[in-house]
Amino acid sequence: MEIPAGAAALEVIRLDPRQFHPWGPISGGTTVTLWTGAEATETLALLEALPPGNRARCFVPTWGLRAHDAELNHLYDVIPCFSCNLALLTGPAVPEHLSRGYGFDRKSPAAKALLSRLRAAEEIPPVVPAGRMRALPQPVLDLPGGWLLRPWEPSDAPALIASGLDPDIQHWNRTGRFTEGRAEKRITRYRRNWEAEKSAIWAVAPAAGGPAVGLIGLADLDLAGGSGEILYWLLPAGRGSGLMVPATETVTRWAFDDLGLHRIRITHSVANPASCAVATKAGYPLEGTMRGALLHRDGWHDEHLHARLRTDSPV
Repeated sequence: MEIPAGAAALEVIRLDPRQFHPWGPISGGTTVTLWTGAEATETLALLEALPPGNRARCFVPTWGLRAHDAELNHLYDVIPCFSCNLALLTGPAVPEHLSRGYGFDRKSPAAKALLSRLRAAEEIPPVVPAGRMRALPQPVLDLPGGWLLRPWEPSDAPALIASGLDPDIQHWNRTGRFTEGRAEKRITRYRRNWEAEKSAIWAVAPAAGGPAVGLIGLADLDLAGGSGEILYWLLPAGRGSGLMVPATETVTRWAFDDLGLHRIRITHSVANPASCAVATKAGYPLEGTMRGALLHRDGWHDEHLHARLRTDSPV
């Protein structure tokens, strides 16, 4: 397909058949995006590569491409109809011999690639692009009072074993019991899940060095949707120090500012007021109660749902 030279940008327009005037320039519709640079160049190349084909006369297109020069002056419109294999070229920069309908082969690789590109332009982009988390090293995050958050190490296996024996942790969490081998595998999984962008789990530990006394992190990550859930627990050695509120605030800031999430939630049993206090003090307002949401050892528990948005005011 021969098209005029000079285009530097392509405005992608989703057409409304009720407003579009057949055989005229683009009318009605909604601009989806503006392609420049490689996106525009590659799309123009696909248009030029459309091979001739038999055309029909229905012409009810759903896409339009409005070409502009580098100063965004309108040059011409390309309106392909993938139902009848017909593309219309019209506009001020179109010479007379090109101002006509062009029949193309919609089953050709160029036509399929063009249609796929147009459909993708309308998709909702991911909140956090795939690969962003993997590209970041898991940071060490400072906490007040001589504590920090750091990645789990193989030497922290005793802390996981202790968590499986602690009645309070076991009452409110579903971590289960740990042998030394299972604890080491879990720590390996924490590191692999970071690479796989499934979760971000830190050990709560003394800044001066020493064994982990707790866990905090983001699980159930949905990077495309921009959400995750904070989970946490502390062994007796870390309790009573007010650690978990600043730890939650710190992970929250990292998740919003560095990772780019939009919404983070905290859930806990309604019978666990300590977790409720942590969530509230860390700036997670209560949104509601989820009935019979989690099975504990003593039966089904209703769960409180707390959440923060990236756009919420700082605590």
